[in-house]
Amino acid sequence: MNRWRSSPRRTVSLPQADIPLLDVGRLTIRTDKTVLVDELEFDVTEGSMVALLDAGRGRRTAVLECIGNIRPASSGAVRVEGHRLKRAFTAATFWGVLGTGLLVGLLAAAAAVDVDRLWLATVKRGLAVDEPFTPATFGKRIRSYFRAELAIDRLAGNWRIVTADGRKVLAVRRDLEEARELRHQLQAAVTARRTGPGTIPDLSDLVGDANEPRRRLPLDEATFAQLAGGKRLIRLRGWTALGAGMTLGIALALAFWQRGRRSAQVAARAGVARTFRQPRVFPEMTVFENLLVAVEQKRDGTSWVQRRSGRGGATPTEEADAWLAWCDLADSGELPAGGVSWFDRRRLELARALAIQPRLLLADDPAEGLDSDQQQAVAMLLRDAQQRGVAIVLTAGATGPLTEACDRTIFLERQPAR
Repeated sequence: MNRWRSSPRRTVSLPQADIPLLDVGRLTIRTDKTVLVDELEFDVTEGSMVALLDAGRGRRTAVLECIGNIRPASSGAVRVEGHRLKRAFTAATFWGVLGTGLLVGLLAAAAAVDVDRLWLATVKRGLAVDEPFTPATFGKRIRSYFRAELAIDRLAGNWRIVTADGRKVLAVRRDLEEARELRHQLQAAVTARRTGPGTIPDLSDLVGDANEPRRRLPLDEATFAQLAGGKRLIRLRGWTALGAGMTLGIALALAFWQRGRRSAQVAARAGVARTFRQPRVFPEMTVFENLLVAVEQKRDGTSWVQRRSGRGGATPTEEADAWLAWCDLADSGELPAGGVSWFDRRRLELARALAIQPRLLLADDPAEGLDSDQQQAVAMLLRDAQQRGVAIVLTAGATGPLTEACDRTIFLERQPAR
């Protein structure tokens, strides 16, 4: 028996022969008022075909949707080769979650320290004093901002000594050099106050050199104390916002990742394919192009239809032609898929699902809209796929040629409201 290749899986303690391809354990599906399925249990081995029989279309379709990760179950488990169909937490996931948290944290920190004030301190203020904007000057200004150092900006032809965020004006001078000297003296006094007792300059210290007349610094003790605490305050706001933002970002990223762990894409990567009660094809594309799309997107490996035709190295076009011959649609290959008969669309959908090399095929009411002879033809296609190692789970509302071709029939019973 040929077996299509799949991605490597973790080893398990049980022997491989003891693990069914599909294991449905105590599956319960509830709606707001009704229990559709209550603790359903069955397994499907590789190359077997099982029918889910029930007069209520919603129940049997709901089971396929849970197996295919389209619908969440209320309780129970669905396993393929002993593993739940969930996306694994990989190193890429870890770094993605961490990166998202860091980005949200940085945005929160920027908002906490006031983006407008940060722009003023790092860009606009430098332009006012004709300083070139380079990475080095930008880094210097942003460090000065978070250290709450005093700055100089311009207003109405005068130069102002202001706090880092520009909220408080400490002094005004007409000459830029005089403003810079005063800013240095004030900053020295603020820095000295931050370093501790015994280093705080006297408020009567000179502004300028020893030849200038003595004059007091234009600030009082309360203002110096407030400026000395500014560095601690801005860093507290920034670090608090960064930590809270990172926590929120990581939590949101994990929530989105957890929500997307169970998806149809995860089931498809595990080798689960699906057909629908209403055949779904690309109506504007030809029958051949519908198959070519599936062939080009299949997983790595050689399909069994290639091996059967003896063309292991066939091109996608040759393989699509082989699938056309397999489902007996070679004469309709150039017709739009939306214009062929219901029976032909059913066979096309089945061939397209098998062209992606699944290990498990979920067929939702494949007998819908077909007469007895057409059901026999579809049953022959399913038997052929089964003989090549594909496990099949199909649903039906009543017995017929398709259910008779199955190895087992499982009856779903209506459950009372709870």
